[in-house]
Amino acid sequence: MQTKPGVKRAFFYSIVSLTLLTGQSCTTKEDAQPDTRSTTDFLYQYSIITALLAGVFDGNLTFGELKKHGDFGVGTFNRVDGELVINEGKQYRIRSNGSVSEVADHDSTSLAFVKFFKADSSFTVQTAGMTLDQLQKMIAATLPINEIYAIRIKGTFSKLTTRAPAPAQKPYPTLNDHLAKSQVIFNLTNTTGVAVGFLVPTYMEKVNVPGFHFHFLADDRKSGGHVYDFTATQVTVEIDRTKGYYVELNTNTDFGKVTL
Repeated sequence: MQTKPGVKRAFFYSIVSLTLLTGQSCTTKEDAQPDTRSTTDFLYQYSIITALLAGVFDGNLTFGELKKHGDFGVGTFNRVDGELVINEGKQYRIRSNGSVSEVADHDSTSLAFVKFFKADSSFTVQTAGMTLDQLQKMIAATLPINEIYAIRIKGTFSKLTTRAPAPAQKPYPTLNDHLAKSQVIFNLTNTTGVAVGFLVPTYMEKVNVPGFHFHFLADDRKSGGHVYDFTATQVTVEIDRTKGYYVELNTNTDFGKVTL
């Protein structure tokens, strides 16, 4: 169908006028911009807890890559060779011999939970003799039960019990069998430091560690590990509510061989 030149101009002017009046314009697929919403307030995790429990002890994600997803968190290493603590952007390994060292970027993890930490609330408790269980109940009582929180506890501890596992040898057993034979318990006294970790709802139990999960690092960088219990004289608790979580699946071939 042909249109007269005057009709074409009228149609063009109508479109321009509509655009100016509404402040909007037509957008094609080619013009569409990618979703740039930030994931910095989300929990990122590499692999899932049920894979580690089943004996998937190796992963392909380096700690250099992990830094891109968070400056705070917990996890472990290939072969379950120690406990991971990430605080204020620095990554530490606590080995079964009790040593603490910074992690090399080229090392790899089989399981890690991290985020960029920014506290939404904080409080201080000065009560000699407060146990880990008592503090956890105090924290949980103030929070909705179905959300995910990153939690940092700084304080002075009269007693603190941690553990770290020795590296596993192939063929890998289940995690529980490995820990029963290889974990080393540390009973620390009169120490100061930071416990970092998460509070995760029970509906995530196939993916993450449900409930509270903390790893400790002493201020003098001479001790730490997965936290079993403590008695504190003074603590400051910082809580960072997350908006959600996302998972990167383990790309090691062992991940595809287990039934989860």
